[in-house]
Amino acid sequence: MSELFYVVDVGDPSETETRQLYQNTSEEVSVITNSFAYFDDVRPAVEDALERGIDISVLFLDPRLLPEAKAAVQVEIVDELASAYSQIDYRFSETVLPWRGTFIDPSMDYDSGKAIFLVEETDVPNHRRQAAITENGSFVAGMKQYFDLIWEYKSLVDRPSR
Repeated sequence: MSELFYVVDVGDPSETETRQLYQNTSEEVSVITNSFAYFDDVRPAVEDALERGIDISVLFLDPRLLPEAKAAVQVEIVDELASAYSQIDYRFSETVLPWRGTFIDPSMDYDSGKAIFLVEETDVPNHRRQAAITENGSFVAGMKQYFDLIWEYKSLVDRPSR
């Protein structure tokens, strides 16, 4: 039996794991993020996934819930997605999200999927944080259900103005 989770440091190790998710997906990638500030670091993997016809959906935090600096980063990223990556769907969560991360290929049969995520800890700097990785199909299916509920019932299609 494998471990439910293993952890990596936030930063280069977590970005490497995230790129691998994009590279290994066969169907879909879902992202829960504040501002997607690390987009430039995963861009080649995102572009490769899009070229392979992978569906990518990004759930951003409502910019009104972000500090000014993160909201400014989010504006830049969203503008870039809208202009250069129109096949990426995105919305804005109206409520604070307890965690953020990326997951791929969930199955409601609980037999596939992989995810990397971290919990929201606003008082802990990223260089002191860790991200959890799981290949547990049940857990990834639960993440997908959470994502879909927020996407459908607690998010805005258009970027709210600050």
